[in-house]
This record gives sequence, C-alpha cells and structure tokens, in this order.
Amino acid sequence: MPTVTINGKVVEVPAGTSVMDAVFHAGDDVPLFCSERYLSPIGACRMCLVRVGSPRKGPDGNWILDENGAPKIFWMPKLQASCVTAVSEGMVVDTLSDEVKHAQSGMVELTLANHPLDCPTCDKGGACELQDRSYEYGLVEKFYQPNPAELPHYTRFELTRRHEDKHHPLSEFIVLDRERCIHCKRCVRYFEEIPGDEVLDFIERGVHTFIGTDDTGLPSNFTGNITDICPVGALLDLTSRFRARNWEYDTTETTSMDDAAGAGILVDTRSGKLERIRAALRPQTNEIWISDAARFGHEWVNQERVLRPWVRKGGKLVESTWEEAAVAIKAGLNGVPGAEIGIYLDGMATLEEGLAAALLADALGTPHKDFAGRTVALASGFVPATFQDLSEAQFALILGDPSEETPTLHLRLSEYSRNLKPPAPLHHGIPFADLSIKERMERDKRKLAHFNTYPAQLFKWAGASGVYAPGQETAVLAALLGQGEPPQGLAEAINWTKARWSEAERVVLILGAGVLNNPEAAAQAKVLAEGKGAKVMAMTPAANARGLEAVGLFPGKGGLGWTQGGLKAVYFGYLPTEEQLKATGFRILHLTHLSPLAERYADVVLPNQTFYEKRGTTVNLEGRVLELHPAGINNGEADGAVAALALLADAVGVKPSVRLLRQAAKLLEEKYKLPKPFDLWRPKVGSLPPSFPPLSSGNLYLKPSMWRREQRVAEVARAVRLYLEAHPETARAEGLMEGATVELETPTGLLSALVRLDERLPKGFLFAPALGPWVGQRVAARVLVPAGGEM
Repeated sequence: MPTVTINGKVVEVPAGTSVMDAVFHAGDDVPLFCSERYLSPIGACRMCLVRVGSPRKGPDGNWILDENGAPKIFWMPKLQASCVTAVSEGMVVDTLSDEVKHAQSGMVELTLANHPLDCPTCDKGGACELQDRSYEYGLVEKFYQPNPAELPHYTRFELTRRHEDKHHPLSEFIVLDRERCIHCKRCVRYFEEIPGDEVLDFIERGVHTFIGTDDTGLPSNFTGNITDICPVGALLDLTSRFRARNWEYDTTETTSMDDAAGAGILVDTRSGKLERIRAALRPQTNEIWISDAARFGHEWVNQERVLRPWVRKGGKLVESTWEEAAVAIKAGLNGVPGAEIGIYLDGMATLEEGLAAALLADALGTPHKDFAGRTVALASGFVPATFQDLSEAQFALILGDPSEETPTLHLRLSEYSRNLKPPAPLHHGIPFADLSIKERMERDKRKLAHFNTYPAQLFKWAGASGVYAPGQETAVLAALLGQGEPPQGLAEAINWTKARWSEAERVVLILGAGVLNNPEAAAQAKVLAEGKGAKVMAMTPAANARGLEAVGLFPGKGGLGWTQGGLKAVYFGYLPTEEQLKATGFRILHLTHLSPLAERYADVVLPNQTFYEKRGTTVNLEGRVLELHPAGINNGEADGAVAALALLADAVGVKPSVRLLRQAAKLLEEKYKLPKPFDLWRPKVGSLPPSFPPLSSGNLYLKPSMWRREQRVAEVARAVRLYLEAHPETARAEGLMEGATVELETPTGLLSALVRLDERLPKGFLFAPALGPWVGQRVAARVLVPAGGEM
C-alpha cells in the first residue's frame, strides 16, 4: 500500500484511493460538494483543493534528494482537487497552509455569489452542506479582515444575484429551485451512474446554466435519492416539503419492508406523524440508495388509522376496547375446534411474530398457518446468493423483473454490468470518491441474460433477453437444461445463455415470483442451480419470506394456504380477498386501516402496527438478519401480532409459549441460534406438502410492481399511473381500446387502469400490476367499463 504524508502524518492507504479519502483516513478533513459515496468525482466545485507534491527519480533511477539527503518533494504548480487525484507512493499532501485555506475560502465566495439568501424558508436549513462549508471555510479573518480596525469585506462582488424559476416541478415527487442550484452535477451523475437512467443534464451555459429534463419528467424508480445527495435546497421532496425544520424531526433508523432486499431507511417523525423517509447508509444491502416506493410511499400511514379495536354489535362494527374484543373473540371461537382455526400473517411480519404464530398453531393442532405473499416454492429451498456473490459472479441469469420486484437488486445489477464492486471501507467508513467509476462506462452484456413474461427495463443490459408467455417458465428452464424445445422466438437467446452458463465458473440465478409460484418451474430452477453449484436470489413478494419460512410458518399436511378459504375461524394479519372472507366463519382481522371489506365482513378488528412502528427482526433475500426499530408514530392502542395472538390463545384456553416480544426474541436465540444483526442465517427448512394447490390458469397476469395498493394516496396516486397492458390482437379480442379507462376485478379489489397496447407482449394474456402479494399469479380476467365510460 502506498505511504502518504498528510499534514506531517504518515499513513498507509490502499492503491487507487483518492487524496480526499486519504485525508479523511488520516483523521483530517476537507470540504466537499461534488463527491458523494458511490459516485465518481469530477472536481466540478473545486472545494476540496489541496496542495500535493511527490518525490521524483533521476535519470539514474534513484530518488532526487534535497539538501538534507531526503527525497526532494516536487510540488504541483497549482492546487489539485483531492477527489480526482489518486495517491502515489511518497506523496505529500497539505490541507492547512494559507494557500489552501485562501483557495477554499474563495470557492465558497464564488459559490455564494449567486446563491439566494433564503435559508430561513429553505427546507434544507439545518442540514445544508453549503451552510456548513460557509461556516467552516468561508470566512478566514486574515483574508477578509486584514486590518482589525476596519470592517471585514465578506465579498468582493457588487452585483445583483441571478433570478431563476423557484418552484420548477421535475415530477410529482421532486421540485427544483433553480436559484439555489450550485451546479455540482451530483444529480446528473447519480442518474447516469447508479440506476443507469440518463434523464437529467445541464442546459445552457455560463450564468444561465440550469438542470433540466425532457417533458417525460423523471422516468425512473429511483428519483428520490437526488433529494438526499443535493448539497443545498435545490432539489426537495414534495411529500415532506414545509413539514418541519430539520432539527424538529425525531429520526429512527430501521429496515424497509417494502421489498425483500432489506434496505436501510431513516424515518423522520414529528408530533406523532410520519413526515419523511430518507435512505440510510447500509453497505451490506442498499449501500445508500432506496426506491421511490420506499421513500414516497408512506403517506397512508398517517391517514385514518385504526386506533382501537372494533367489534361487531348488532350487525355493525363499533369502536371498543381490547377487553371487549377479547370477550367477542372468546364468544366467536366457542365450540370451534383448534384444528379448524387458521392463522395467517402479513408478509411483512417480523421473525418474532412468525415464531409466535407458528407456536400457537402447534398448540392448537392446526395445520392452517401461512403468510401473505408466500410462493409455492419455498425461497429457503435454494442456496441464497448475497450481493457480494453477485458482484463476484461471472454470469447472472434472471427470470423475473428486479426493477419492480426488488429495486435494490436493479442498482446492484447496474454496478455488476459495469464490472464495478463496492469499495472497501477505510477508517472513516465508505470512501467518498470511488475512482474506479468513470463517466459513461460501457456495460459488459456478456455477464447477463434476462427472460421475463413482458419486456423489462434490464433487457437493455443483457447479452440475451426474451419474452415468454405466463406459464412457459417450465419450458424456458427445461430448454436451458437441454431437456426440451424453447418457446417460440427464444431459441437463439437460450442457446447463447446455455453457452455462457456452461463456460462461467461463478454464476448466480435470480428468480422472480412468476417462477417461484410455478411448482414445476421452481423444481427445474433448483435442478439448474444445483447442477452448476449456483446460488439463487429468490425475489419473493413477502419481505420476510425467508425468515417466516425458517420458523415454520407455512401450511402443514392438509393445511390451507394464504390464497384459500373455508375455515370456521381465522385470524388474518392483513386484508384477505372477499371470497376468502365469505368462506370463513368467524373473522378476526388485525389491520392498520379499515376498509369496506372489513366493515362488511369482520367480526373483530384489532389495531395493528405498520412496519415503521415495529421492533423485531427480519431476514432479507440474502438470508441476512436485519433489525427493525419503532419510530415515534401515534398509533393509538395498536399492537403487533405477538400481543394479538396471545389474546387469541387466551380466548381458546391455550397457554401460548410466547406472550411478549422479549420472550419471542429470547426463544429465537435459544431454539434457532439466530445470529447477530447483519450476519447471514442458514437454517434448515422443511418442504411443502404435495397437496398444495397448483398455480391458477387465468388469462390476467398480475405483474410485479414496487408500489402496493395502500401506498396509492396523495402524490403517489397522481404520479403512478396504472395500466392494463395487452398485445393489440388480444385487446381486439377482448374489446379493449388503447387509452380507455377500465376497471378490473382483482383478488385485492377493483382496480382502475388505462389500456395500453404493446406488440412485444405475449398474445392471449392481459397484464396488470399486482399492487400486493399476488405477484406472479394468473387469475380470470374480469374487465369492467365504468359507468358512463367509453371503450
């Protein structure tokens, strides 16, 4: 490792490290605007200027010595931007001289020349990097007040500041204040280098330069991250704008349960309300980026919460107490055998809640236990791949849509296709400037093959890609195994994929819910993976699928799954379908919000917690153990599934093994040897009974969407358009016209959507977003025209 002298301190840093990170590594500091973790630096702002020198060798190959016999340091004629300068052996770095301080102070002065002085009304106030740099580096008395008897000269500029558009909407989620923009280019570089969507750029020149996009707005699933990395108040989150000053928020770091990746998030609350979601630095999973669904899909949490239990009296639900709910549950379960009671949790339930449910089901002797979003094939049946495994793989095969099913995986594949790996941490943590990232890097398409039931975003990065019809997953995998003919039009792509699969030594198989919900396809995928020794990333619809499967929360022999109904009494930790509610005798619903279905069918409604309010543990698709911490949200008397299931146990006269969250956490450690947070967990899990019902065979395919139904309120409802997609021939056969607004009957209720035609889609099928756990399922299409609508 090169040895570098920084302000007289000798340190060793890895080769290829930027001077900026070497300075931080040594325990010193430099001001920075342009560089941000995982973005390539460009030295645009010049705030990180330092004095750099290095020794040189003479013609004889020996070091040139100074008068003291030491290697002579040859200083660069001008100051260098530390974010774009790599360290070298013997380099000397100076960040404390008057020359450096004067330059840094001058850059602050230039940055402020046209910046508006609206800090009191700016949402970034209190968390603004320009404020921090101005305070730390902007005023050096010896330069601005050379004579202590005279007033200081804070600036040499006497001019009118530029005036630009103050509230320019880039999308329904992001607003741009062009006056505040300091042209650091972070947001432009972010879209190019992280999600791979080039949607922003500089427009015009000189003082007229501004950030802009085309009329389509920001067509990306990851737009909100630019509000985190913007160093000033130029890019703001419309869902949290003007809600509070930064120092008024109570911030909690927890884990997002919006998908199975387990991204780290910061939950900002104020006065008991959830006001803002930001990305947390979590190198193991999401690095420092989150999807728009994780960032903006939180408004529903504050709206019309179930704060107390509701009990049906006289045919109508009325607000009650937990004591009255206990009495009602006891009366409703009177005479119901324990084996006829079903326990079904939400897919976002914690490990502790899953363990409590599994133990109660054992105590009742019921095989009817499950969680929403569990796929036919257990994710735990595959050897899980980590994000580190993916970065080191020579080839990856995808059957699914990571951009929608697990958005964090989209970002990891963006790095993977450019042969990038996350930088190793230094003393100060993750490096700020990753010099391995270059502008407009070429993507290695030989590393990726991608097949899906509809054209996916990541097709553009794959060397081979293709669309197959829903239900043909088995045929695709059989062809990859050399056991059958590929679906029509995929022969060339599959042959290319087979060749790359066989020649690569380290491979990763990425499976979506469409494969995992097809028993035959899942079995073929397991054979394919085991034959090559490949690890698998299972993109399950349930965020904690691996964890809930590990504690045994899936149907026993003869048990009904979460998509079925017909029991005498059921506890649902989510809102089931109307058909399931109709087929159930006594219904206990544990919900965060009431709905027309709950008001019509529920016998008891208990107030539930959202995952933002839970304390517990989850397991992501890597098998990594992650913690949840409760944010300060006013949820009335809401409690988690552990408490609700203890109430149910008391009602049937069963003593539960777990009544409290601490008991569940302790039992997890004792029974399952649960490792500490961020470690990997590889428990042994049994297989499903063969009597589990097969996949349905309707013509409406519920495609993955990173948005859930409950998230579609406020800005999300306006920004996220829903489409019913079909091939033109299929649309004509179904009587659908492009652009028409129709309503669909889906398992989770009516869905209003616009008809959109696409010739690339398989014929004979309609495609609509699942907006929930029914991802990859095929149901009978029931398309309705709204009253007064036109086709």
